[in-house]
Amino acid sequence: MSTLLSGDQALRGRAVLDLKIGPFRHRDAAAFWDSEPETALLIDAVIGGAPGYRDVIGAPLRSGAFGEWLETSLLNPSHILFAEPDYLLAEDPRIGDRAVYHSIWEAVSSGAATPTQIGGLIGMDAKSLGYHLKIMRDGGFIRHDQDILLQRKPVITVADPAVRFHHLVVRPNLLDLEMRNSRLVWEHSAETFSSKILGPHFEEIAREWVRWHGREAGLEDIGQVGTTEVACREHRGHEVDVVALSRRSMARAKGAGISLLGEAKCTDRPRGVSDLARLEHIRDLLVSHGWDARDARFALFSRSGFTDDLKAAADPRSLLIDLPGLYGKAS
Repeated sequence: MSTLLSGDQALRGRAVLDLKIGPFRHRDAAAFWDSEPETALLIDAVIGGAPGYRDVIGAPLRSGAFGEWLETSLLNPSHILFAEPDYLLAEDPRIGDRAVYHSIWEAVSSGAATPTQIGGLIGMDAKSLGYHLKIMRDGGFIRHDQDILLQRKPVITVADPAVRFHHLVVRPNLLDLEMRNSRLVWEHSAETFSSKILGPHFEEIAREWVRWHGREAGLEDIGQVGTTEVACREHRGHEVDVVALSRRSMARAKGAGISLLGEAKCTDRPRGVSDLARLEHIRDLLVSHGWDARDARFALFSRSGFTDDLKAAADPRSLLIDLPGLYGKAS
């Protein structure tokens, strides 16, 4: 559908409305599933905000029953969502050999972030891979995320959480799942789910919160939001989960104003004073590198809350956002 208005297509110049409909954002998805924050986070991490999935899954996820819920849906070989990536690829008439696209998905899900890295894993050179990556990007199957401060190659990520879950949990365990050993598969996949699915998804929700809900916490000067890496000889660099520029600043413009620096952690450990000290250190590094970050506010996003020491030490301008806060619920 997205190609109907492009180039020399018949509708080019005749349409008056180009309405893009995306998946629900995290708060809308939680309301749609009627779920409390912890349950909503788990649902969002595996199927995202596509409302149609609720109809085919049926039973809502009960608190504390995530494994059982997966065993009857995404880990069930008889369930329609078990082969969801195949159906998604079949919807695009440009895609012929699906094996190549599955391989790309699998490589990106595993952490390959550039054409060279992806090609190295699937046995194709980066130049030959360009055509396939363009189709996947145009079709919304992958994303190209740019560093918000530095001019560098974009990081390629999987766009659909259901596809990411399939390639990290389902495909590596097809034999066991077809033998109906779904509980064993889920037990063995817990670490993969936590580190490669839930953690990155929590970080994305934190950035989404800044874009769409930051004003409710007093963040007025918020422009583009993204991530960056900061060089540091002492610690071999820092990855910053959340960076917000001021409204007047352009991404990747040297000396741009930074209004917010944030870190998002989806662990079982409450965040402490050291996490705030890390953000202060990163701010000082950015200032020394020429960025306008002296007045940047700090934000810590935590699934498991914060220590009493941090609550007592945090400056009023520093934001401590727990899981209920991300979902607009009182802690």
